[in-house]
Amino acid sequence: MFSVEKSKEIKSMFHDKGFKCTPQRLAVLKVLQDTSAYLSINTIHLKVKEFLPDTGLATVYRSLETLVDLNLVVKVHLEDGCHSYVIAPEGHRHPIVCTDCNKVIEFAEFPLDDLSKQISEDTGVQIKTHFLQLFGKCKECQA
Repeated sequence: MFSVEKSKEIKSMFHDKGFKCTPQRLAVLKVLQDTSAYLSINTIHLKVKEFLPDTGLATVYRSLETLVDLNLVVKVHLEDGCHSYVIAPEGHRHPIVCTDCNKVIEFAEFPLDDLSKQISEDTGVQIKTHFLQLFGKCKECQA
């Protein structure tokens, strides 16, 4: 699935953060690594079963939650209440989800750092991170 070197790096990251590096977690990472598209949990499950046929949906769900906690995977909330997942991109990005076709468009430039600092000063809360997600119609669905 991964090169020997990459597998060692991933296993080390799991171990350093107190998690086991299971074949199921590696398979989920591999599925997401092989695409730039946001995938539903059902799609990920079907693709993981190609590697590990006995893997259940609950195992994929738990694996995804762990990978999100480790900041290896990003979970995007869709307007219908479902979620999609993608490998975490380099840098901090924000998703815009099309409300018609569920296409996800990412953007990076947004002045939230200044706003976060101001909120931190006003409330006394030390802000560690933020999550911004927007919903709208993509160009294709507007046509």
